[in-house]
Amino acid sequence: KKIMGYTNYWHQYNDFTDKEWESIKDEYDNYIKPLADKDIKDNSDENNIIFDGGCETFVLSKNCRMNDKKRYDEEDLSFNFCKTRMAKYDIYVWYLLTFINRLRPEISISRDR
Repeated sequence: KKIMGYTNYWHQYNDFTDKEWESIKDEYDNYIKPLADKDIKDNSDENNIIFDGGCETFVLSKNCRMNDKKRYDEEDLSFNFCKTRMAKYDIYVWYLLTFINRLRPEISISRDR
């Protein structure tokens, strides 16, 4: 059965501190990446965790988008999402989001059920 729209969501209102970002990057680099191995294509850099597993690319940035220019008046610059269609890499997206939520509870996370 193919799932068309399964998506993970999060709201990031502030930049991560250097210490928080180091913890997040360590979790990703030392746990998720080795576990995911060939299930993802990693394109991360110093300030972004970027990986793709066959649907949309997951992008988590150290810096939030709250100071960006809105493209339309109602745009919520804190809002982020990654549609995975419940592909194999969905568990890595959700794991990283739950790790972040424990580190910074004000970063709300949710997913389609």
